[in-house]
Amino acid sequence: MKLSAKFARQESEEMRQARVARRRVSLERADAIRRMLDVPQLPAEPRERGVAVASAPGSVVCPDCHRSFALPMHLARHRKAKHEGSDAA
Repeated sequence: MKLSAKFARQESEEMRQARVARRRVSLERADAIRRMLDVPQLPAEPRERGVAVASAPGSVVCPDCHRSFALPMHLARHRKAKHEGSDAA
């Protein structure tokens, strides 16, 4: 793609939000698709966004917020960025 074409495609924040909204599936439509395909309903309490469950072997968990990571270096980076005041080692 030419650089001029790339910059010509730049959009305002309102245009970006409208484009994203068009791509999202509404809750009503998702429910209709679930009923059509006989897919069971989601659990009543969805898992919090960004909170992972430490189910994979070898995963490490942040002692401050209980978020899990695949590698120790990911935990170190998270602790340095999010828990600066705690004893990140």
